Amino acid sequence: MLWTFKYFQYKVEVIPDNPDPKNLKKDIVYVVGEKRYVKWAYIKCPCGCNDSIMLSLNKNIFPSWSIKQDKRGRVTISPSINKLDGCKSHFLIKKGRLIWAQTAESSPYL
Repeated sequence: MLWTFKYFQYKVEVIPDNPDPKNLKKDIVYVVGEKRYVKWAYIKCPCGCNDSIMLSLNKNIFPSWSIKQDKRGRVTISPSINKLDGCKSHFLIKKGRLIWAQTAESSPYL
């Protein structure tokens, strides 16, 4: 698998309730809950399709994701986010940066 990087700073915003998908900003990861207990994360799809992506942060449910924030406020989400419908985007957010995943077949470099 090949990866392409886009320098874009994602930050976390903790909110008490699920956000309105129409009001999501492209550079924010919305975490529903509070510091000690988080339930969901929402992000706007970075491809430009304007879809909202909802990620479970409950470790007891599959699939689930984890979100970490470093001392600089940069967010990392793991594992990667792979939209199975719509635009079918596949990407990572690591240390606030968007990293697109590409299969070898779709790479222009092969």
